[in-house]
Amino acid sequence: MNITVIGGGNMGLTYALSIHKNFDNASISILEKDEHKITELKNTTPFSIYNKEADCLASADIILLAIKPQAAVLVFEKIAQLVTPEKIIISIMAGVTMETIKDGLQAPKIVRAMPNLPAQLGKGVTGYMISESISENEALQIQHILSATGKAIRVYKEDDIDAITALSGSGPAYVFYFMNAMMEQAKTYGFSENDAKEIVLHTFLGTSNLFENSDDNAQLWIDKVTSKGGTTHAALTSFKSDHLDKKIQKGVNAAFERAKELAKS
Repeated sequence: MNITVIGGGNMGLTYALSIHKNFDNASISILEKDEHKITELKNTTPFSIYNKEADCLASADIILLAIKPQAAVLVFEKIAQLVTPEKIIISIMAGVTMETIKDGLQAPKIVRAMPNLPAQLGKGVTGYMISESISENEALQIQHILSATGKAIRVYKEDDIDAITALSGSGPAYVFYFMNAMMEQAKTYGFSENDAKEIVLHTFLGTSNLFENSDDNAQLWIDKVTSKGGTTHAALTSFKSDHLDKKIQKGVNAAFERAKELAKS
């Protein structure tokens, strides 16, 4: 299995390293244009690094597009003549539709995927959709590749990719936002920056582990930890009076609508 990753930035390198770790039979190359980045990649990775499309795409079975969306048209123009119908194109570009990729590369085998930041630690969530030209055997291979960075969830409508973008793609920022608010409040109580981080971090880690290792839903856990008239009840009552749940849902939906706008443009 020969894979060429176009773009040696954080996410491109994340996928290259994760695939390398999980697939003994994978031969991986990276196509990168920035000279400084090329030098860095050659010195720090086990991959073949190229700066010319013709030197690495001809032999690729799978091409992974890990580039900025605004660079898509230019990249398509440079690689279209090297993309043959049997090659599988996996795109992790936000907001670039399958139809746009298919038209730009004249390629039938397209995978549109949306990972998130924890993919860098193998703890990510990636939603993906595949084109009809991809066989079930190829689909299974794609699932294994995308699962190298965490959970891979296949969807069947492109709107669902936009929803995944709003939920998990942007989701880490929502968690950091809530963590930051708790840390700032901790500091008003006199805790140091480091202690505030430790308190909040391990609260999130422990809670996530409880949730992961239980069949109970989130509401059941809320009920377990809340005593009427207690401290948790006071906080939740304040949250409810401010309609915090609705505001969070409104924010997520704003991300969803923006994802759809980007796809249209």
